[in-house]
Amino acid sequence: MKYRCDMVRDLMPLCLDHEASESSEQTVIEHMVECKECTKYYEALGKEMEPIGEQRDKENEYVKLASKIRKRKKITAVFITSFVWLFCFICLTYASGYRLSPKAAADLSGRLNDTSQVISCYEWEDDFHFYIYDSYSCYDVVYVEKSLLGWKKYDNNLNWPKWSAYEENVGIETAGALCHFKYDEGVQLFPVRVYDDKVKSIEVTCFEQTQTKEVTPGEVVLFTFDAVVGQSNKIEATAYDAKGNALYYLDERHIWEPVEE
Repeated sequence: MKYRCDMVRDLMPLCLDHEASESSEQTVIEHMVECKECTKYYEALGKEMEPIGEQRDKENEYVKLASKIRKRKKITAVFITSFVWLFCFICLTYASGYRLSPKAAADLSGRLNDTSQVISCYEWEDDFHFYIYDSYSCYDVVYVEKSLLGWKKYDNNLNWPKWSAYEENVGIETAGALCHFKYDEGVQLFPVRVYDDKVKSIEVTCFEQTQTKEVTPGEVVLFTFDAVVGQSNKIEATAYDAKGNALYYLDERHIWEPVEE
C-alpha cells in the first residue's frame, strides 16, 4: 500500500469533521479501497463521532465512494479476464483449422499449391461442402464440415491424376471422384472435364441411378448421386456427340477411352 494504516487513521477524524484538505480526503479514500481493516475502522469511528440520528439517516459518503471504486475494480478485472480467455479460445480454434467460411477451411488442404483453383463446388445437407481443385498435375477433392466452432476441412482423399498433363490429345478427364457417407446417408460425386469439341452430352450411371447432362468443352460438369448402403458404387459412363453417337466410354480405371469405329 502507498500509505501506512496509522497515518491514514490519523486523518480520518478530520475527514469526518469535514476539516481535511481535498488531498487528504483522496488519500483516505484510496487507502480504504485497498484496506478492508481501515474501512471497518472508519465506519466505527464515524458511528462514535456522528449523532445517532445522522447514523440512521445516511451512510458515510467516503465508505460508499470506496465501495464503488472497489466494485469498479472487480468489474474491470472480470472484463479483462473474460476478454483474455475469449482471445485465447479464438486463437486455439483458429490454430486447430476452424474457419468462418467453408472456402477458407478448404484452402487449408496440405495438398494444394499456389496454382490450385476451385473448379467445382457441391453443398450437401447444408453442413457439408465439397470442393474440387485443379492442382496442375492432379485434381484434389476436399470436403469441409460445419460445427459450433466453424468450418473444418478433411483432407483424407486421394489425388486424381490429370492425364492431359502427361499425354496429348486427351478428350475427357475424370476430374476427381468421391463417395462419402454420413451415418446411413451418402453422396457420390463424379466430376468430368471435356476437351473434345465433338462431345455434346455425357450419360453416367451409379447406385442404380442414371443422369444425362450436356457439356461444354473446357468446363467441368458435376454428376451427383444418392449413395445407398448395400448397392454397388460402380460407375458406368458414355460420352456422345450431337447425333447420339458414342465417342468415349469410362473403363474400370476411370479413364475415358475412345470408342473404336
